[in-house]
Amino acid sequence: MAEPLSFTRGDTVTWTKDLAEYPANQSWLLKYYFRGPQVIDITAAASGASHLVTIAAAASATYIAGRYSWQARVEKGAEKFTVDSGTITIDADMASL
Repeated sequence: MAEPLSFTRGDTVTWTKDLAEYPANQSWLLKYYFRGPQVIDITAAASGASHLVTIAAAASATYIAGRYSWQARVEKGAEKFTVDSGTITIDADMASL
């Protein structure tokens, strides 16, 4: 599953990123950097060779709604590589308005 184009504040959000050149089971760490109305940094967990990204509902409830640019970067020791980028929209939680 690819990064979502949008999600709603207060929802649990998950996706898996498969990077054959940078597998999680070989100590590559995947991080996402969201920049927009606020700064959000997310670190993926290893799920075999895949990178599993999970944003807990409690965490996403604290995010400011709006449009964000993001970059995905892998790290292993002193090595760092940007592997993807894009934009994402965080929508308001209508139930809390």
